[in-house]
Amino acid sequence: MALVTTVVGSYPQPDWLIDRERLGERLPPRVRARELWRIPEPLLEQAQDDATRLAVRDQELAGVDVVTDGEMRRESYSNRFATALEGIDLDNPGVALDRTGHENPVPRVVGPVRRARPVETRDVEFCARSQTGGSRSRCPGRSR
Repeated sequence: MALVTTVVGSYPQPDWLIDRERLGERLPPRVRARELWRIPEPLLEQAQDDATRLAVRDQELAGVDVVTDGEMRRESYSNRFATALEGIDLDNPGVALDRTGHENPVPRVVGPVRRARPVETRDVEFCARSQTGGSRSRCPGRSR
């Protein structure tokens, strides 16, 4: 039986896409951190698509069996999920102490929390349908 390979966790986002130095100066953001992106908002989705294409291609060239989208659209896992929920005030976050004892903005619950839309559907579809051409390569299903 062959050993199946994949990437676990986020693929490194390119420096032209995100300000890695600024990201490294703080703990993972819990609320939107638009200031981390180097690309203006009107062009950001296209730039993230381009970064995804590069991540998928790198994985295919490396012989990875199950490629991923690389999580190029995320500032962090928790804020990616929280920003897709209803009942969260994204414009007026709360504050909590992070593990270093510093104040960190956090999502503030203001009503019933529910998922308003799929969280990862576009990312999975983009990876699986648009980017993987080889018979060995496929993107894993993610929770929607």
